[in-house]
Amino acid sequence: MIRSALLLLMVMSAGGIWYVTAGAEGQAAVQASANKLLETSSRAPEPAAPVHTSLPQKSSPPAPVITAPVHTLAMPITRTGIGWIEPTARVTVRTRIDGTIVERHVHDGEEVAAGDLLFRLDDREFQAQIARGEAALVRDRAVLAKAQAALKRTQELLARSVATHIQAEEADAEVRIAAANVTASEAALAMERAKLGHTRITAPISGRAGVVQGGEGQVVRGSDLSGEGLVTITRMSPLQVSFSLPERDLPLLRAALSDLKDKGRVRVLAGQDGHTSAEADLTFIDSSVDAGSGTILAKAVLRVSNGFWPGQYVRVELTLGSHPTAAAVPLAALQTGNSGPHVFVVGPGNIVETRLVETLVTKNDEAVIAKGLTPGERVVVEGHARLRDGSSITELALAAKALVQSAHTANAGPVRQ
Repeated sequence: MIRSALLLLMVMSAGGIWYVTAGAEGQAAVQASANKLLETSSRAPEPAAPVHTSLPQKSSPPAPVITAPVHTLAMPITRTGIGWIEPTARVTVRTRIDGTIVERHVHDGEEVAAGDLLFRLDDREFQAQIARGEAALVRDRAVLAKAQAALKRTQELLARSVATHIQAEEADAEVRIAAANVTASEAALAMERAKLGHTRITAPISGRAGVVQGGEGQVVRGSDLSGEGLVTITRMSPLQVSFSLPERDLPLLRAALSDLKDKGRVRVLAGQDGHTSAEADLTFIDSSVDAGSGTILAKAVLRVSNGFWPGQYVRVELTLGSHPTAAAVPLAALQTGNSGPHVFVVGPGNIVETRLVETLVTKNDEAVIAKGLTPGERVVVEGHARLRDGSSITELALAAKALVQSAHTANAGPVRQ
């Protein structure tokens, strides 16, 4: 502003001098020059063009991490699930004939042995039928003896040409008829004696009796197959456990069942804290996979049945062989992402690589890797938060034992099965 005022003053002074010394034309020229000078001076100065200077970008420092080597481990192949206890035998006792119960020798929940008398039916009718059958047998045997004597006399007469061949043949036929009648009577008598035996209802197996349905004076029928029968006997030892596993475990189950030296070992745990446990041997695999659930049924017989009860739900831990040369890493090395489980593998120049892995089994804070790692490689077990694929790392100078323990504490189990 001050500069513009000074320029205006200078122009006015020059114009006054010119006005005195010059004419009209000179005044016009001076006026044009003054206007141009004022226009030029009133323009705002243009800003200076920015100067671009290239500054060197600062790279991120290596991330401090703890690593552990990939090692081989002979880890057992284990599967866990829920099972239920079943008896190896359960029999519903029913009557085979019609009759009336006259004696009851079993009580609810009683332990019985095979062959023990449970019930006895009224047998007077069967005793009478047996007596009649025995009499008929005696009669038929007497008729047979008479026919045999007649045949012998006819043959003697035939030898002296007194009897004819027709008479001898008739006598022989009478003997055979009498013999057939004896056989029929013996069979009928055996049937009546068998029915008499059915009046004594005994325990078919050793075990524990359930609720007794039959009592003295009750009429029972052999044709009635409905209901719970007279009593149900359950064998309490040995017991077996039934459980289901996914279809993908079928090859392991078949291999374990066919191995005569080392069959699949099963550990059965009952109760919330697993205080009741027992060992069992794998004995059965179902003949087909359940199409609805995609599972296969298996059974194992308990070596000791104490503390378990039929129908009880238990936890099952099944061992199906082992991985003698499996690649194993601390469980803390496994991370989860959108693509699945992965680990950070240390490569040349301490540059990490994100590698997807397939976990086979996890146990005791270690993970057995089925695919993705090779023994001898190094994986990061602590310090994952600052890592990306291609990140540079620096290893902390910690002892190997403390290193693994701290990693176990930091990442306790993101992928435990």
